[in-house]
Amino acid sequence: MWWNGHPMWGGWFMFPLMGLIFMIVVLFVLAQFFGGRGFFCRGRGYDEVDELRKEMRELKEEIEKLKKEKT
Repeated sequence: MWWNGHPMWGGWFMFPLMGLIFMIVVLFVLAQFFGGRGFFCRGRGYDEVDELRKEMRELKEEIEKLKKEKT
């Protein structure tokens, strides 16, 4: 298009650029929301929690065993 003898470039490129940035942000937020900690680690967080629970149970059992030996 021409306007006053000069090509009219305008800001047409801004709308697709803003749309692309918006979509990238939305995808990142959704990935964080649904993926949780495991999104980047691929589920390592859940295994870690289970491992810590198992270790706590073992420590409690060992404490009970030591209490029984002491008395």
